[in-house]
Amino acid sequence: MKKIISAVLAVFIMLSLCSCSAGSKAVLVIAGTEINSEIFTYFLDQVTSRPADYGLDVNPEKDDIKQAAIDECKQYLAANTMFKDKNLTLSAAEKVGISDNVNHFWMRFENHYKNIGVSKQTLTKIMTAQAYEDAIFTATYDRGVGDAAAEKKLTDYFYSNYVCFRNVCAYFTSADGATPMTQQEKNDLLAAFDSMVSNAGANVEDFSVTVTNAGYTLSDTVLLKKGSDGYPEGFFEKVAAQNIGTVQTVVYDECVFAVWKEDLADKGESVYASYRSACISDLYADEAQQAMNEYIEALEVKEKNGINSIINKMV
Repeated sequence: MKKIISAVLAVFIMLSLCSCSAGSKAVLVIAGTEINSEIFTYFLDQVTSRPADYGLDVNPEKDDIKQAAIDECKQYLAANTMFKDKNLTLSAAEKVGISDNVNHFWMRFENHYKNIGVSKQTLTKIMTAQAYEDAIFTATYDRGVGDAAAEKKLTDYFYSNYVCFRNVCAYFTSADGATPMTQQEKNDLLAAFDSMVSNAGANVEDFSVTVTNAGYTLSDTVLLKKGSDGYPEGFFEKVAAQNIGTVQTVVYDECVFAVWKEDLADKGESVYASYRSACISDLYADEAQQAMNEYIEALEVKEKNGINSIINKMV
C-alpha cells in the first residue's frame, strides 16, 4: 500500500491544476505539491459557512476549521491525481456543465468571491475537481448493465427503496387552514375518504373519477424514496406494504390520505435509468468516502507563511 501511495504521490508534482497561479502564493504543501491561497480560502469559506457539513460543531474552534479546510484541500488534490492516474476524461457535455455551473455561481456570488480573494479561474478548478471525483466514483463503482450481479444489486435496491402512487390528501383544518376541524367535521371527512376508497373501481382511472366526483383532485404519479421529506413519518412503509393496484386510507393526526399504489416496474426502464446513478451513490458513497479518507490521511502536509493570517482574517 505504501509503495502504491508513493508512486501516486509522484504524480502530484506534475499537476497544473494544483499549482500556484500568478499572484496567489502557496500556503500549503501537500505531498510535495503547493496549494495556493485562493484554493485554501475557498475551502475555508465553505467550512466557516457550513461547519455542520464538515462534521463540526455550530461554533467550532479555529484549529478545527483550519484542519477541515486542509482536509478539503487534500481531497481536492487527490481527486486531480486519481483522475489522471486512472486515465479518465470528461465528456464535452460534462465540461459544458462545469462552465455553466461556474458562470451561474459567479453571477450570483461574484462580489463575495472577490471579497475573499477567490477568482473565477480558481472556482473553475474547484468545480472541475468535483467533476473528477464524480468520474472516479463512476469508474470505480458503476460496473455497467452487463454485470448481472452488480446490476441486480442496484435494481433490488431501487425497488426496495422507491414506491410510486397517486393520492389525494386533506388536512383536518378549515378551508383557510387556520382553524382546526371539530370532531364531527373530522369524522365526516374521514367518512368521505373511506367512501372514496370503497368505491375506487377496478383501475386508477375509475378511482380518479370517484375522487373528482367527491370534489377532490387525484395527484399525478409520485415517485417517493424511503426516508425522503414531504410526507409524514411511516408513510413510505405503509405504501410499500400496500398491494399494487389497490387503494387505502392512511390517517395521521393532521391529515388523511387516500393512496392508490402503482406498479413501479410498469413505469418502464427509463424510470430506473433516471435513478440508477442515485442508487449507485446510495449504495457505495460511504465506501468511496472511507477509501478517500484513508488515501488522504497518508498525505504529508506542510504549512507555509500566510495561512494563519488567512485564518485570522476569515474566522
